[in-house]
Amino acid sequence: MNINFSGVSKIFDPDIAALVDINLNIEQGEFVYVIGQTGSGKSTLLRLITREILPSKGSVVVGDADLRRMRNADVPYYRRDVGLVAQDFRLIPTLTVYENIAFVMEAMSVPKRIVAERTKDVINQVGLWRRRGMRPAQLSGGEQQRVAIARALANSPSLFIADEPTGNLDFHTASEVMKILFAINAAGVTVVMSTHNQAIVNSSRQRVIELEDGRLVRDEKGGTYTAQ
Repeated sequence: MNINFSGVSKIFDPDIAALVDINLNIEQGEFVYVIGQTGSGKSTLLRLITREILPSKGSVVVGDADLRRMRNADVPYYRRDVGLVAQDFRLIPTLTVYENIAFVMEAMSVPKRIVAERTKDVINQVGLWRRRGMRPAQLSGGEQQRVAIARALANSPSLFIADEPTGNLDFHTASEVMKILFAINAAGVTVVMSTHNQAIVNSSRQRVIELEDGRLVRDEKGGTYTAQ
């Protein structure tokens, strides 16, 4: 799924400019890192893509959908095609690994047979089948993050948004999570990931988008965390 920002600005009350005149195009199947200091606008950019917020100016078009013009009734259908993983996991503590993932599809009235098949597939994809009966508190941070990724994959999204997915993880665990994200991308899914992890960005040399005070200051293919 491709993404296009055209003249996008986002102003929060009273007059906080989170993003200023962003022009950006991400093609279907790309893997893109979004970097920048805290407060640079990274999370705002991602929230615009997931349509948690709307731009104050300009347009955000994802696939064939103009998010600013989209009816509220159509938002849940749009989000079925967008996988989202956040740094804080957002798992339901009373549910098992299997139930956390199945719940996403059950809430959308997906037939039980498909729920069972798809839940098994994504748990295997992230290597947690032996942990399927455990609850979040029984898992390590890396395992919880993998559950969050599996849940985001449940509806076979065309676009995968990861907001600081390795922020609370050690280097080895973060590397394991990145292997999963690269495998997702290799299957043709567009991946947009915000991060402060310099080692990960430098080791994989994907496209790097850098924000500073809400402005796009660098867009580099095969980039590193620091401009060369």
